[in-house]
Amino acid sequence: MRYRSILLLSALVTLPWGVWAQSFYSYAPMPASFGGAVAIGEAHLFVAASSGFKDPGTVHVYARSMGGWEQTHQLQAAEPAVSDFFGRALAHQGNTLVVAGNAVVAFFAFDGSAWTRVTQLEMRIASVATDGRLALLGVPGADDTPGQVVVYEDGDGGWTEVARLAGEASAFGRSLAIDGQMALIGGEESVAFYRWDGQTLVQEATFAGSELSIEQSFGAAVSLSGSHALVGAPSEESVQAFRHEDGAWQPAGRLSPGEDVRGAGFFGTAVVAQADTWWVGAPFANQAAGAMYLFAAGDTVATGALAPEAAVGSGFLRFGSAAAVTNGHALIGMPGAAYGEGSAMLYAIEDGAWSFMEELFVEAEPMDPVLGEGEVCDQNDAGGYECGQVDLVSFLPLSDMGTARGVRLSDVWGWTDPETDREYGLVGHLEGTAFVDLGDPSRPRFLGELPRTEGSPGSTWRDIKVFADHAFIVADGAGAHGMQVFDLTRLRTLDDAPTIFEPDVLYDGIHSAHNIVVNEETGFAFAVGASGGGQTCGGGLHMIDVQNPQEPVFAGCFADESTGRRKTGYSHDAQCVIYQGPDSEHHGKEICVGSNETAISIADITDKDNPVAISSGTYPDAAYVHQGWLSEDHTFFYQNDELDELSGRAERTRTLVWDVSDLDDPLLVHEYFGPTSATDHNLYVHGDLMYQTNNASGLRILDISERSAPMEVGFFDTTPYGTNDAGFNGTWSSYPYFKSGIIMVTSRREGLFVLKKQTVGS
Repeated sequence: MRYRSILLLSALVTLPWGVWAQSFYSYAPMPASFGGAVAIGEAHLFVAASSGFKDPGTVHVYARSMGGWEQTHQLQAAEPAVSDFFGRALAHQGNTLVVAGNAVVAFFAFDGSAWTRVTQLEMRIASVATDGRLALLGVPGADDTPGQVVVYEDGDGGWTEVARLAGEASAFGRSLAIDGQMALIGGEESVAFYRWDGQTLVQEATFAGSELSIEQSFGAAVSLSGSHALVGAPSEESVQAFRHEDGAWQPAGRLSPGEDVRGAGFFGTAVVAQADTWWVGAPFANQAAGAMYLFAAGDTVATGALAPEAAVGSGFLRFGSAAAVTNGHALIGMPGAAYGEGSAMLYAIEDGAWSFMEELFVEAEPMDPVLGEGEVCDQNDAGGYECGQVDLVSFLPLSDMGTARGVRLSDVWGWTDPETDREYGLVGHLEGTAFVDLGDPSRPRFLGELPRTEGSPGSTWRDIKVFADHAFIVADGAGAHGMQVFDLTRLRTLDDAPTIFEPDVLYDGIHSAHNIVVNEETGFAFAVGASGGGQTCGGGLHMIDVQNPQEPVFAGCFADESTGRRKTGYSHDAQCVIYQGPDSEHHGKEICVGSNETAISIADITDKDNPVAISSGTYPDAAYVHQGWLSEDHTFFYQNDELDELSGRAERTRTLVWDVSDLDDPLLVHEYFGPTSATDHNLYVHGDLMYQTNNASGLRILDISERSAPMEVGFFDTTPYGTNDAGFNGTWSSYPYFKSGIIMVTSRREGLFVLKKQTVGS
């Protein structure tokens, strides 16, 4: 067997640049994770992690060693930068490696001991292929500009351009393969075969997907080996084989996995044609765990399949997103492993069968805890963290909370023991809820965790609220998770820590829910954004009587169907209070203000049997009405929009200020813009201060003593790396309600920060 070139489809279909990339299929895994692109050679393995919040795109190189495979090199662009996507596409043959990034393509050569960058070109590249002497570079077009394939040749003077082909559509060159004198180029729902005549590529045949009854994504993945070729159309779960005989290329049958993966598998995402075996990846088969189907070369029905080992975890592993095969070894990309950190699975053939050999991945460097004396914010620095008037009391990294690789934090809430006044942190993460003793806030102590409901997958969204010394916990996209109820007084007499807890009660009236809202004045909880089972209430308020916390009782539904993207009244988050504001008509009633995707929604839910929509509020350039909080005098509502910065509707972090002194007519009176373009997430109000957790820019504290004119008076950036741009890294939420004055902040990939705002003059 010999390896010529591997195309990674997922590195092409989700490019952030160029409308042409959007028309292929929308469910391809992002290539940013470790394993998003792979290549393999006689003595080396190449695994790309093309982007990250903290690190530039990197290609990790492994070499054979006595104990298996050992990482020997980390290759980056000449001027590496975060989000440069270096490694989004790879091609390797012999001593040549070609790596594409966002705006560069680099050529590396192996001199017998090291891989060295020999050339780097400033080019926007969609795909690459090489046979060691020639390199094909796919240059994406635009709406009115056709794509191109640029041919480089390695000669005495190094890599030089020797030919350039222009297609008829912008997608020409989106996928590439080369073997010997033949090349295969994917275009706009078509592929074309070319032959190298010594000076340029001469077209020999072209095939349109429509001619083969394949309408979508035909040519998104290609592979070429001798007289055979494979062309993937993953959005139709289709792979078309071609054969060269009697001097011409012609269709040679449609490949079938031998089982039904339609509608879920994306069979054809990665294709590899070898002399004796064909490989087809279906990263969304098996409920997105993925699969790699094997075919005897020339046959159209799979003879077997590889699936990820159970030990690597569950969930959206996306095994089969990328593949490379040569000399009895196969390297399969699994970018969804470890909740998106990614892995690559190495297989070897033994006695005619493929056996799993090793899982390759890169363990993130653990962050150092900050315990004891903390760090005072002085001249905008607190022990390496950028800050303003906010001190670092302590920091408990993820590694000190017993989390598995890839686990990230989400929501946080607090509880104060009414008998001891001891303060505790309740910290949500992908696999459960962690409990942290803050009796000495300078030395937080991890007490253990309450795991997710058995059978429930890990969830990015885990939300927690507290009432009557009980925690109420929900998770979104989590199957039949339900609402966990946990008696927090159990933490008071804990002998052994850390420990694994079980819930006291599991309320199954819902399955998954995005958030849980609690009105501590009435003893009612409200699951919002419910989906996937139970009584969803259209995604609006699923009302639960928790006055007896260990006997929760369904109390009814409310949904303002004039709001929400699907007009079902879906509520992403809400706040419910006994209204004490200036609107005398509603004074003393139980009022909920929902952040309902398209609008804020104000409702009177005093009578659970007859809840009433009072009003709603919309505003220009809305992208996603995400969350908000009332001022303590109930005259103003401060709301964030989660997608306006990402969509370009707001250049900087925007907070909407609503005058709700008349609940029947909420008025948008101000738009506050923060100092960065970070995406806003959760905000809470305590007294005259608003506490915002704005992803990459961290905790931002605003003075709202002048209700309609917020002004920033403090901040703490939990990520001492990366940029403060729009995106979903960094802080998730805060809890500013402890009497001690400490503020808990969860930072997704970092851990739990305990902060304290400096007093004036400190």
